[in-house]
Amino acid sequence: MKHRRILSGLAALMLAASLPMSALAREWDIADGDITIVADNDGQKVSQGTENDISDDNPIIIGNSATNTVSIVAEKDRTANVTLSGANIDGSTTGNAAVSTTGEGNVSIELDGDSTLKSGSTHAGLEKNNGGSLTIADEDKNGKLTAEGGGYGAGIGGGYNGTGSDITISGGEVKATGGSYGAGIGGGNRGTGSDITISGGEVEATGGTWSAGIGGGNRGTGSNITISGGEVEAAGGTWGAGIGGGQGGSGNKIAISGGKVNATGGYAGAGIGGGENGDGSDIIISGGEVKATGGSYGAGIGGGCGDSGSDITISGGEVKATGGVNGAGIGGGCYRDGNNITVSGDAKLKVQGGVEDDTDGAGAGIGNGGSNAYGSQIPGAEVKPDTSGLTTGRIEYYAPGADMDKDAPSQTIVGTYIPPQPAREAAAPAQPAAPLYRVTDGDGKDVSYETTWRDGVLTVTVEADRAVLTGRLSGIASLQAQGIERIVFITKGATSEFLTADLLAAAPATERYALTHDGETVTFTAGEADVSGILVKA
Repeated sequence: MKHRRILSGLAALMLAASLPMSALAREWDIADGDITIVADNDGQKVSQGTENDISDDNPIIIGNSATNTVSIVAEKDRTANVTLSGANIDGSTTGNAAVSTTGEGNVSIELDGDSTLKSGSTHAGLEKNNGGSLTIADEDKNGKLTAEGGGYGAGIGGGYNGTGSDITISGGEVKATGGSYGAGIGGGNRGTGSDITISGGEVEATGGTWSAGIGGGNRGTGSNITISGGEVEAAGGTWGAGIGGGQGGSGNKIAISGGKVNATGGYAGAGIGGGENGDGSDIIISGGEVKATGGSYGAGIGGGCGDSGSDITISGGEVKATGGVNGAGIGGGCYRDGNNITVSGDAKLKVQGGVEDDTDGAGAGIGNGGSNAYGSQIPGAEVKPDTSGLTTGRIEYYAPGADMDKDAPSQTIVGTYIPPQPAREAAAPAQPAAPLYRVTDGDGKDVSYETTWRDGVLTVTVEADRAVLTGRLSGIASLQAQGIERIVFITKGATSEFLTADLLAAAPATERYALTHDGETVTFTAGEADVSGILVKA
């Protein structure tokens, strides 16, 4: 019996020895030599020093080295899985990339502990050269990665002339700093940054000179950048956008749907959009908290210095957009225009053009950047955004130089929300209190309108030839108590205005008034009385 037990124990040991070492999640110390990881049709293997092709599906890189590096090779249709666990790799003294990826497959990096990657000249800190995706995750929520590119290289992404594409960050504390001419996350010198997705974590991306925080390196565009969660701090280097293009590069197809985003352009770059001489277009914000600040001469959201901002849609979230000197809050950089800007839904905007300087005028809140003619400063023209779909949201305009957190807005546009009406029944419930005023089509049906409230003046604008501004005099009294002294009613064919005090003096508070525009014809009644005489003459 004792002999059988010994034989059984030996068999078990032999079986254990035959199992793949991947089950052990082996640690590999970078101090022991260069590490090469290859994922191919035969699985994943690791080589270091005298150990070659050791099976390991999830190698854990640890230790410190200023001479050794990590190479990850992922063949087509394969994914290489690697964990960085407190690894500190410095390739700057040898001129190498601390960690580099190649092949046509995908690479997935899990963060565990605090790791630092620093690369030599022409290399990214974490250099992506593989044709598939690069994913950085933190499943245990205890990981941190600091990646610093050498000259011409991104923090995470492309090396010299290298693109930074198909990069996803879903968790962890990630700090990426580009070397000179390299993006924080994205392209190296003359490299684009595209298909970059951030869905979680705390991400800080700082571009090197002439490069974006997230997006293109010097001369590189930033496109297909998606942020749906996490906390993101993106700062462009001189001439680069916070999120978007590097110097001379556009920023387009940028979508933010969630998270907390703070994007600051470098000198002449937009907060979100183009770098210097780069346009910002196809920018969509549908949610999240977004703060976009242009560098000098760049827009908050839109074009960098010398270029335009167009096709910008904001349908949700809380957005604060501030232009740099002469730049629009949303729209064009210095000298250039902003167009095709749409604000809808429950979007809540604060916009502010950049201040004037000795040469050029101030930027618009939404619209064009400032310019000059014959030595005279010309403020950027305000461009009316499409607010036809704005419901519970609002746009607050602030004068250039005002404190957007303390000062009152100079103008506010509020949305038009018409709540769904309950079905009529034989015994209908009590109706809610009547609104202070309504706008109808003349047949009693509510129509959409736009309102602005500024300096005691309420302006109601309707995109129709026939419309009626109506309500009870008690509603006018409530508006007057809120500081409204004058009401302006604008339709396609006519504009009329009156003082609230004059209308209140003309009829009892129980009376209903109706200011009717039918093309160019204007009638004004209170009860059965004609009160057209109180209309302010043009």
